[in-house]
Amino acid sequence: PCAFFENLDDAANWNPLKKGVVKFLTMQDCKYCATYDIGRAAAIQLKDPQTWLGKTLDVIGWQGDLSQVAAALSRVSCVPVKAKLAMPIFLRRLFLKDLHHMFLYYEVNKGPRGTPEAFQKILPDALSAEDWFRFHGYYANGEKIAADV
Repeated sequence: PCAFFENLDDAANWNPLKKGVVKFLTMQDCKYCATYDIGRAAAIQLKDPQTWLGKTLDVIGWQGDLSQVAAALSRVSCVPVKAKLAMPIFLRRLFLKDLHHMFLYYEVNKGPRGTPEAFQKILPDALSAEDWFRFHGYYANGEKIAADV
């Protein structure tokens, strides 16, 4: 698995998406995907079981660090966006042990071996960070993300 874009707006886990800021549990380079793309990739595989039998697919729509995520949101919203940790790393390690180890997998081992370019050969319109913010459409408070131009 790679990091889900949906975790950038996860009010249930104390990380609502707010105008001008984007938070995550790491600032480092990460591979991301939209859960929407997981479903679309599964549909491709289910429609062609002979090709996919016994094979795996790394669903990776985009790769970048949190400052690049913030830049993508800024381009979509036309609002300056700051990148911040959702919590200090020592608290992540202390209180979110499983998630901490998952992020070490992303940070130290660089996550899944696949690349966005390889996944786009299967799903050419996989969502990038900018695409996901447009697709998601709204901040946690219901305000539209995309600037009306």
